[in-house]
Amino acid sequence: MQKKSQLYNLKHAFAALNFSLQGIKVAITTETPFIQETLCLVALPLAARLAGIPWSMVLLVIAGWLLVMAVELLNTGIENICNLVSPDFHPLVKIAKDAGSAAVLLTILANALFWFYLIYVYVIYPNSS
Repeated sequence: MQKKSQLYNLKHAFAALNFSLQGIKVAITTETPFIQETLCLVALPLAARLAGIPWSMVLLVIAGWLLVMAVELLNTGIENICNLVSPDFHPLVKIAKDAGSAAVLLTILANALFWFYLIYVYVIYPNSS
């Protein structure tokens, strides 16, 4: 019985991975903000290395931007559900969509703050610590 359970768990994990990759594929082919954020995921680590920021911090840059992209995917899901449930204007749908958009904005602002910190520490005053 244990082997069946482990096999089921493995199949479930691969199915979940497949669903996740399908979600990313749809977003990267249809959602302009996600496409732009994917470009940032490539450009930001390169810019960080060119600025002399160490690899350990570059990994945090990547992790922070992956969070932006994750929130963008959640926002896309919220928007699609709202459009399905209420194709016409509704004040509650507006609130849901605006809240999703605000969540993306806040993660981008958090990343911007981290960038200001990195630029201060590694570019402006690299020997201050």
